[in-house]
Amino acid sequence: MENTILIIEDEKLIIVSTQMVLEAAGYQVISAMNGEEGIKKAVDIKPDLILLDIMMPGIDGWETLTRLKRDDNTTDIPVIIFTAREHARGHQKSSEMGAAGYFRKPFEPDELIELVEKHVSGTTNV
Repeated sequence: MENTILIIEDEKLIIVSTQMVLEAAGYQVISAMNGEEGIKKAVDIKPDLILLDIMMPGIDGWETLTRLKRDDNTTDIPVIIFTAREHARGHQKSSEMGAAGYFRKPFEPDELIELVEKHVSGTTNV
């Protein structure tokens, strides 16, 4: 059975490139172009993992993460913050808010797969 990954990201090129890497590794990938759509899909689909961008139109990634963690239907789904911004406060904030990880884009495909496998397999709960 394929594990399902939900990508919540507003840049189509990043969705496509990430989807290609994950599908080549055997994952089923669903995407959402904004936080509201992502939350709805997370509730409906119950993915095994969510990759969440921070800077998006409408509600940003931090608000999306807050809503996902407050909802009993999605609180246990691991969320990895997936962002082009790199700073120590982002790592700390994501951890404090319940994210399972913080990953920088652009990404190395092998590193992305390793991180996804770690969280989808259930070997890590941060």
